[in-house]
Amino acid sequence: MRVLKACGIILLLMSGCTPQAALTPQAAFYDLQQAFLRGDASALERQLSTASVKRIRRMASLFSNMDDRQRAAVAKRLHINEERIARLSVRDWCAIAVRMDKGLREAAACRIVGIDRNDGRATIRVDNGMELYFVKEGPYWKLDIRDL
Repeated sequence: MRVLKACGIILLLMSGCTPQAALTPQAAFYDLQQAFLRGDASALERQLSTASVKRIRRMASLFSNMDDRQRAAVAKRLHINEERIARLSVRDWCAIAVRMDKGLREAAACRIVGIDRNDGRATIRVDNGMELYFVKEGPYWKLDIRDL
């Protein structure tokens, strides 16, 4: 019984030490692939760099400041409720991206053909010619959509 409790405590401690995000640009790309394969908006949101989240929030604020006619047109194009687009969250943007962003989805479906790392930035080239950008935030690599 004591051995079983000790094993349980060790497993609990080890699970707290697992990384919460990717430790290499390649791992970040593979996490991105999984998010798109599963259609998982929350996984995509966890992949985003701090600057990317800020950019999405700025874009969302533009939607909220549109007049009703403009907001209705954008909502129709994105297949989303008008009221929801007026208060678009980062998670909502990720759900739209997972469902509709052909560029990111296509890139995530490809194989890596090259990686250029320069300090805390990495550019991953995939076999369809696209490039995705990642930045290092602390020990983790995150998707950077500022240049997309």
